[in-house]
Amino acid sequence: MIEINASLFIQIFNFLLLMIALNFLLYRPIRSIIRERREKITGFENDIDQLAERAEDRLKEIETRLSEAKKEGFLKKDEIKEQGLEEEKKIVGGVSHEAEAYMERIKAQIIGEIGQARTALQSETEVFSRELAVKVLGRSLS
Repeated sequence: MIEINASLFIQIFNFLLLMIALNFLLYRPIRSIIRERREKITGFENDIDQLAERAEDRLKEIETRLSEAKKEGFLKKDEIKEQGLEEEKKIVGGVSHEAEAYMERIKAQIIGEIGQARTALQSETEVFSRELAVKVLGRSLS
């Protein structure tokens, strides 16, 4: 059975003294270490969130730049294509002008040759017609 005497009060005093000593020597330092770790973890979590946001921002920026580069590439492609078409038109136009000029020279040459052939045939036609008339009539024409 428990007796209430002076030793009980000494035990309670010893217990309270031990609790105060443990509080100063053990519990407070442990609680401060736990608090510091919790603050570090919270800081790390905040840093992680900030880095994740930065990474997302950079990813969006990269995607934006990529889409701009694609648009720019398509525009340059269309521009080069248009330049090629213009160059093709110039070349085809030049060739067609050369072909037309060549055709005009050939036509002029043919017309000249036709004119020469007509004059040659006209002079020969008179001779042939006289010979034919002589043969048909059987007499000479004077």
